[in-house]
Amino acid sequence: MQRCRILVINDFAEKGGAEEVYRQSAEFLRAVEGVEVACFDQTTFCKPVEGRVSWWNFAAARALAKVIVDFKPHRVLVHNYHSVLSASVLAVIARYKRELGYTAYMTCHDFHLVYYNPNLLSYTKQGDVGTLPLDALRTPRALWSRSSPKGLAHDVLKKVHWHAMRALVKPERIFDAFLCPSLFMQEALVKSRLIGDFDLLFNPASVNLTSLPPKVCTNELINLAFVGRVAAEKGLAQFIELAQSIDFAQINRLTIYGDGPARVMIEERFAPLIESGKVVFFGRLPQAKLFEELHRTADAVVLPSVWPENAPLAIIEAALLGLPVLVNDIGSLSTFGDQVGNKIKFHSDPQALREALGELALHLSTPARAYDVREFSPDHYGRRLVEIMRIDEQRAMVMH
Repeated sequence: MQRCRILVINDFAEKGGAEEVYRQSAEFLRAVEGVEVACFDQTTFCKPVEGRVSWWNFAAARALAKVIVDFKPHRVLVHNYHSVLSASVLAVIARYKRELGYTAYMTCHDFHLVYYNPNLLSYTKQGDVGTLPLDALRTPRALWSRSSPKGLAHDVLKKVHWHAMRALVKPERIFDAFLCPSLFMQEALVKSRLIGDFDLLFNPASVNLTSLPPKVCTNELINLAFVGRVAAEKGLAQFIELAQSIDFAQINRLTIYGDGPARVMIEERFAPLIESGKVVFFGRLPQAKLFEELHRTADAVVLPSVWPENAPLAIIEAALLGLPVLVNDIGSLSTFGDQVGNKIKFHSDPQALREALGELALHLSTPARAYDVREFSPDHYGRRLVEIMRIDEQRAMVMH
């Protein structure tokens, strides 16, 4: 019996959150009766390397062309391509799409389609980092804002390459639909005037956890936990400074699980808080040990990012552990996961943080509450992916 053939493409086989979704999408599609799945990533044609290979990866283009000719897919699903595979693979997808007539989809894990910096970050000459507002997309401000911390020459080359690739391959003409893991990403595509169809598809939680009941805490002081990379865009230094400005009102301790380039600066800048035990660096832990520690010692998780994120699954992971999340009210953090019921938002000023901590304390002391993570379950993701990609229709066609 002929089977529906689906090709799933990504830069890396293993690296971060996008790679986890890449692997999960392939697994879900393989589990569908009558479906055959092939994967294409960096390991398909060369040994894994870190960072970019080239602005136009000829080796990746040749390898993908061979896979497509041999496999003859009915559907193509792209996750990431711009770090290693490059836009060269889009040219290949476009060429064989005309010949074979398959349908192509792309999951927007970052903001590469709408701005020069995939994290939507802009930099000052002094090296300070900020977020480009969505309203600035496709305006002179986006063009003149520095999108790279590596200097003016690198920034200019990056922008020239971005425009050249967009003019050459035109992703909006290649993909039949863009899959958005958040409402914020959907809004970014609209603001950029990217022509095409968009479907909202939340990334699945990757943790293998049974959902725990919400944690109840009636203590006056709250134990907060930060989990993630200790980097400038994560806003950890700004949050500690903000908490310090209100004398850590209602915060007993901030425990930091993670490491990164900003750790030394934070340790030096806030040495008295570390000595007093108000701020504790725990370092990186294996996932199982991390979740055990969080459930045992933390009352809530804090996400103080100063960049817009996209689909911050830490909100969902915290809910699975029964923990609420204190989030900076910017970008996708403002809307992502609102339906779960475990988010408390704060603005970056002392009074707003005081009010948010009061709201968090009230939330923690309420036993009759529940967190709804159904829309972020792996099963929900798999069903929605099959529906959006119209797999059942294709299976019916190949059977006849």
